Amino acid sequence: MNPRCSLLCLLLAAMPAAVIAAEAPVFEHLATSPYVHCAFYRGYDLDPQTGDRLLVEGRSNSLTHYQRQRDGSVRSVDTRRAGAGAAMMVQGRYLHYIERSGPMFVVTTIYACLARDPQSGHCINYGAVNARHFDPRVLREPDQVYEELQAQAEPGFCDHSFIHLREAAAVPPGR
Repeated sequence: MNPRCSLLCLLLAAMPAAVIAAEAPVFEHLATSPYVHCAFYRGYDLDPQTGDRLLVEGRSNSLTHYQRQRDGSVRSVDTRRAGAGAAMMVQGRYLHYIERSGPMFVVTTIYACLARDPQSGHCINYGAVNARHFDPRVLREPDQVYEELQAQAEPGFCDHSFIHLREAAAVPPGR
């Protein structure tokens, strides 16, 4: 396992959500990224040496991929279902991806920056939870619903990719 990821996962598990949320993270790079990848866990593993709670890379119970479309809408692909679905992104104190599945809501809430790129200072890894519930208030008050239901949500983390990069198919200058 990647030692850096282990440290990030340990930090995520060790810090209470209220303390993490108090730092008021900035989500602009994640919110503008065309691709966001998340991994969620039904529970924490325990570090056999320290007893600390860990989220171990590669042992997640589900993966979710959010892709921003050219028209600004968001599509979601999840390992828990077949096909892609529509999602909406809402930003308050936290960043939320909200999907409807009949009367149920599937909500990914990103609440903290876990790691920053040492060169640019941009956040590259975010603490997140995934909740499934029937509370329609999530469409009007997603921050409040998250704060009420976070204890029942699955912990995880998200990252973004391809920010400010040219497409691989783009022709290099001078050719």
